[in-house]
Amino acid sequence: MTGGGAQPEREGRTGDPAEAEPGITSGAELPDQPAPERTRYYLRAFDLFRVIAFVGVVAQHAVLWPVTPGSPIGWSLVMALHATRNVFFFLATLVAVYSQLERPRSAARLWVRRIGTAVVPYLAWTMIYFCYSVATTSGAAARPAPTLWTDLYRGYYQLYFLVVLFQVYLVLPGIVWLVRRTRGHHHWVFAASLALQLAMMTLSHYFSFSAGFWHGLRAVDLALITSRLIVGYQLYVVAGALAAGHLGEVHRVLDRHNGAVLAGFLAMLAVAEGCYAAGLLQGQAPGHASDLFQPVAALWFLAACFGLWAVGIRWARRGATRSPTRLDRAVTWGSDASGGYYLSHVLVLQLIFLGLEHIGLTGPSTWGATSAVLLVGTLAGSGALVAGLWRTPLRTVLTGPDRSRQRQAYPAFPAPDQAPSTGPAVMAAATASAMAL
Repeated sequence: MTGGGAQPEREGRTGDPAEAEPGITSGAELPDQPAPERTRYYLRAFDLFRVIAFVGVVAQHAVLWPVTPGSPIGWSLVMALHATRNVFFFLATLVAVYSQLERPRSAARLWVRRIGTAVVPYLAWTMIYFCYSVATTSGAAARPAPTLWTDLYRGYYQLYFLVVLFQVYLVLPGIVWLVRRTRGHHHWVFAASLALQLAMMTLSHYFSFSAGFWHGLRAVDLALITSRLIVGYQLYVVAGALAAGHLGEVHRVLDRHNGAVLAGFLAMLAVAEGCYAAGLLQGQAPGHASDLFQPVAALWFLAACFGLWAVGIRWARRGATRSPTRLDRAVTWGSDASGGYYLSHVLVLQLIFLGLEHIGLTGPSTWGATSAVLLVGTLAGSGALVAGLWRTPLRTVLTGPDRSRQRQAYPAFPAPDQAPSTGPAVMAAATASAMAL
């Protein structure tokens, strides 16, 4: 148990990058590579990306809280929703690396800016969750100092995403150096990262050694791929960094081949669920069959990173040709609120869960209904909380970066007069599916 009040982390998260979006040289195309002193634009494609990501995070926790260990349907949902943590690290790294490539800072200034921006919300919410734990659990009340220390260095339940993000920012100068130093050979860097990820996942998921060299190597592997260390997410960090170094090229590929990318995204999800089903048939427990540290999961998570980007491009392209709809405004609001959702939603979810528990609606036979109530209630409750916090002087402290200011300060890409490069049908279906998570 982390932080007293939270349920045991059977798996599960997610600040957002506190930087404006990458720049472009004109209203029509993104540059292939970042360079200093370019005009900066706001990439609207990442608004929908962020909304889908945080809704997926809330959905995952809404399932994890009440799901029974033997539920094949519940853990199949977890198999898909595991991707949410990895797409977050992908996007956070992409934006941070692009910013550093475009406007270089010294390592010290970079650390102060990046870590300093995230550490204040982390400390504030750690104290909020600590107070909640002390008030609601006897273990935390009896041992407050150890509870607080554990929360600070490990991260309270979902706040571990900031612990990992601090590690990303700490090694960011090295990541940027690698992107610059290996230009022209980025395909080899990606291939090595993918091979390493698959090797780690294969060793941890499929093998068990009782002694000898391989037993020791697997023990090291298991220690390194825990949810609170960057090592287990290195593929998505590397992918985000390399995508930042080729932003224009990647964006154009996802735009021009959008339908194929989305088809591949859905196909990879089907493959992942198929492997999960195969694991069940082999006698694996649902929790193990849905393990996020297995080879097929790594491929699904990678597909999700680029799939959500492709969905965002479709939405942004279509939005550039019309007046804002209610859905457009909801996505924009959700993108602004995403940081607050990541930070606050577990508090709201726990309060709702306690209420359901009190009236006896958290039994094994009702986990599906409980999950639905938790999802809807947590999205609504966290949204109301974030909206209220925005009206206070603690907005940035408690809800993360003010993306609305970024959007107002920079022109949007794609520009409102740009024609869409793809048809609207798949976009409409994809957006409706995403918002219905």
